Amino acid sequence: MQNMQHYYDFSGQKFGYPLSLSINSFKRQVFSRQSSLEISYVLKGAYEAVTEHFTAGIKEHELVIVAPNDIHMIRQMDNDKSVILTLHIDFSRFSAGMCGNIEEAFESMICTRSKNYRLLCRLRNKIGELVRMLLRGESSMFQMNAIMMELVYIASNHRQYPVERLPLQSVHHENYMKAIQYIDCHFSSELHLEDVAKTLSFSVSYTSKLFKKYTGISFVKYLAYVRIRTSLEALLEGKDSIEQIAADCGMPNSKSYTAAFRELYGIVPSDYRKKFTQNIKMNENHKEQSMSFDIEQKELLEHLIADTQEVLYENDGIKITQQEGHIQCRIQHELITKTTITQTDEELVMEFIRK
Repeated sequence: MQNMQHYYDFSGQKFGYPLSLSINSFKRQVFSRQSSLEISYVLKGAYEAVTEHFTAGIKEHELVIVAPNDIHMIRQMDNDKSVILTLHIDFSRFSAGMCGNIEEAFESMICTRSKNYRLLCRLRNKIGELVRMLLRGESSMFQMNAIMMELVYIASNHRQYPVERLPLQSVHHENYMKAIQYIDCHFSSELHLEDVAKTLSFSVSYTSKLFKKYTGISFVKYLAYVRIRTSLEALLEGKDSIEQIAADCGMPNSKSYTAAFRELYGIVPSDYRKKFTQNIKMNENHKEQSMSFDIEQKELLEHLIADTQEVLYENDGIKITQQEGHIQCRIQHELITKTTITQTDEELVMEFIRK
């Protein structure tokens, strides 16, 4: 059962809106693929981002961009205390004239203090603006639209930044990803471990061990979880019956769907849908409460609200920022530096030399 302690969800799905934001401490064991752009920002702890192209760790206040239609999993590296904020921007809810062809517009990458740092700062700044809106209870649709489109623009402008390209870990990892991709393409139909083993030209017993090693769960449970996660959007939209949703995602019947859903989320699908549409969540005492930020969530988000300036440059002793047209330079007091400032008609150059 997933840890619901830090759970918060703002989803535009119920309004037909492209943007959603969630905060959770879920343990991910299932790969997913969606048509939306995903930006996952670590509020606490550490996570591992696994995609078809790279595997990399991200720590507190770092993030990963997941391009639309990239198969991926973002899982905790530490324990249940890790908390992550995830944004999804669903391009299927845009008109074709607004976004055009998104296939080549984005690339999955990590943004840390050592890789793509400027991009990290720009995205963190915009996420902070969005969080501030939600914390204050503001509901300006045009302002939210502006923030959303700036996030899209910044994330899509990847050609200005180094692309994270980490090699696959091993041949076993490559075979594992082939199995994941096969399941991702065939989960809605009748699927057995024998089918996956045949695709890899492995024995059933070896394929079973491969799954257990890399996911920590059996093939049967993994397949059920994939189907459940894929069904969430249809469930939350509220148009189809539970029976229809179960059939569409490949589950044998609504009973098995409900059992797997309860095992994963600790609640039956019908109650999950009801609480979502009524903007209700369960607290740690398993009591209903309105979907709002609690004290601990606000503390985790505080740095996003306070740090709204754009960081132009930063190292362990110097930070240069821009806010509302003003450029500020902060130097730690214990640093002994020699400062040279040169001004021309077009630029101001500041040189800091440590003694």
